Amino acid sequence: MLDSFTSRGKAGAVLIAVGILLLLAGMIGYTLTGEVEDVPTPNTPNQAFFADDPLPENVLSPLFAAELTITWDRDDVWMGLVDADEKKRCEDVPSSFFTPGLGCDGTSTNFVAGDSGATASEGFSWNMESGTYFAALGAKDGALPAGTEVIVSYEVHIGHSLLSILVSFAGMFAGGVLMYYGRT
Repeated sequence: MLDSFTSRGKAGAVLIAVGILLLLAGMIGYTLTGEVEDVPTPNTPNQAFFADDPLPENVLSPLFAAELTITWDRDDVWMGLVDADEKKRCEDVPSSFFTPGLGCDGTSTNFVAGDSGATASEGFSWNMESGTYFAALGAKDGALPAGTEVIVSYEVHIGHSLLSILVSFAGMFAGGVLMYYGRT
């Protein structure tokens, strides 16, 4: 069948195939799971502690939409996400014992998702954006004993964005045009 097409027609067939595969891949989606490592134990009540390592980035955010779901294993802690600038601001501010309301407690931290009211049983979800984000953790009522481990798990579901759908259809349309004009 492809013998009846010039190279332009064959390129069109490839574009159609790639467009269809991109549409199918976006509809099915892909899920990544993992754990956030090295989250310090919150040993001061209602004070934010940050993970050393950032969450995985969505570098292809214009092309693929990603939804992040975070859960943890303890009801006596809260959790949220902050960007790199907020983490740096919090690390530069002295302890909240000296600057009430200006430190990085559960109410004065600028969370992009989650907050001091987040519960382990529900967790929270966030539509990922491009950038570097860190998990923030705090004790709800009192400090946790030293050495207490909090297991933080994440799940990232990757699927279509509007741009990926448009690119898929544009590829299929361009492939159809190339196939039509690439007949012998």
